[in-house]
Amino acid sequence: MIRLLLLGLVAMIALAAFAASTGRGADAPELRIRVMQAGETNLHVTYEWRKAQREARFLGIDGGYRERRWSVETDGFEIETGEEFDIIRARDGGKFQSLSIIARPELVRLDKEYQPVSRYGAGGVLIYTGHFWPMAAASARDGDERADATFDFTPAAGGEVVAFGDRAARLENWRSPEAHPAFVYMGPLAPVETDDVMALIDPDAPAWIVDEFNMLVPRAFASLSALFEFQLETKPNLFLSAMLDGGPGRLSYAGDALPAQFQIMLRGGAWTKPNEKARGVFRRSTVHEAVHLWQAAARPADEGAPEWIHEGAADAIAAEVLVALGAWDAAAFDRNFATARGECAGELEKGALNGASARRDFRALYACGQVIADAVARADGASTASFWRALIRRARKDGYTEAMFYALIEDRTGDADFAKAVRHFARTPLAEPQKEIDALLAAARAAANSGAGL
Repeated sequence: MIRLLLLGLVAMIALAAFAASTGRGADAPELRIRVMQAGETNLHVTYEWRKAQREARFLGIDGGYRERRWSVETDGFEIETGEEFDIIRARDGGKFQSLSIIARPELVRLDKEYQPVSRYGAGGVLIYTGHFWPMAAASARDGDERADATFDFTPAAGGEVVAFGDRAARLENWRSPEAHPAFVYMGPLAPVETDDVMALIDPDAPAWIVDEFNMLVPRAFASLSALFEFQLETKPNLFLSAMLDGGPGRLSYAGDALPAQFQIMLRGGAWTKPNEKARGVFRRSTVHEAVHLWQAAARPADEGAPEWIHEGAADAIAAEVLVALGAWDAAAFDRNFATARGECAGELEKGALNGASARRDFRALYACGQVIADAVARADGASTASFWRALIRRARKDGYTEAMFYALIEDRTGDADFAKAVRHFARTPLAEPQKEIDALLAAARAAANSGAGL
């Protein structure tokens, strides 16, 4: 009897192990996504659902990326591109539980969008999981949540997977520690870990940029921890890539930030040798992306929160950090704000700030957002970082809204008229933007002089 019980126990353990390996246990996710590096830059992605589906819905990407760069390997399926969602369905309308695709890198940089998959040094790729992560079944949720999913990552031979603190020859049943889409690297590069970051640096990055990074990051992180009055809970990933093509006049810096991660992409021949213009762009832009790591403690509650709230503040706080580090003096700070002010006036000729994202006027989000952040700091008698400390406390885990932003301005300045002036500036098409900027800054001075603010 004991022997039979032992045999039965062994069988149960074996069955449980099999269920876990196939993702079909009681606690298994709704969906398992298997990502394999195919060649150098292509991905072979397989989706395995626990329950049969009628469609796989993904948040849309402007420009029809999936239609152009994805191939459905499973016979009988097609991709339908829409304004809000891209959908993969069986042509006969039938249900399915598995699906395979080949995903290829986009050939050009997507505007204001995370690159789905991109070459990252020889033999490596950087993946944004959000573009490969479908939405939950509409029948199960209200349609705006992602499916309960885990990822498997298998790099090409000789490569490793790097994601946050994880580094392995293969990752199985992986979820981001931030419960959010993430960047994941697959390839031969070994990460460099410092006290502040886990960094993957492209071997093509010029030595002077690596030196600049090693100098800037620890000092900027220490300054941001002091300004925000807290340290990051998760050691962030930094991904730095370089493509030094084009002439010596070409200078491009693209950055993306996610909770506990950010990436920097340098393009152009101007990065090859040290020069003051490139150094200035690298410092300001890198600190801007680092600010987002702290801002992530207060995420937008929904898509209704305008991007200018965090993008403009990141530019304003980056300027405060560069002054604190001694990289900028007061004159450089003022020149930076004057540039933002002039750009904002020009961008608002196209329409209201709150409509900038819809019309893809991304420069307005930064420049006009910085003008608002600076005006609020002046009215508040403090810094933009100080205002954001208060916003983080108020938003907590529920996130912030545009209404919360204006309410906090009123509470901190004690001036309802100034809060209304900020709201008017953001929401209204302005016939004379430069005069409206002058009026906003005058309202900020009046609020500060009233003595009601903090």
